Amino acid sequence: MPLIGLARHAVFDDTDGAGVILDTRRGVYLSLNDTATRMLRTALACDSVAAAVARLREDFDADEETLAAGLAGLTARLCEHALLEQDADAAAPRRWGRRREGR
Repeated sequence: MPLIGLARHAVFDDTDGAGVILDTRRGVYLSLNDTATRMLRTALACDSVAAAVARLREDFDADEETLAAGLAGLTARLCEHALLEQDADAAAPRRWGRRREGR
């Protein structure tokens, strides 16, 4: 099970490197920079903070504490916008667009 999951009303697109999360309830979107996009993609794919941090260390020249704090900050921001799934047994997040090879 992923570390975090997006709410059913949130759709994540990261086809162009920088991500966008569409809140289909409110009809608004949240733009993510490249770093936040990579962190979110990693959190959606890993089942623990330790696994996510280990994967992020491959991409970023940062220590574990900094990366864990970045993940926590991103999670808090998504919670503020009610974009995270509250039910731990919910389905995986929805995506639209094409996925690039090699991810």
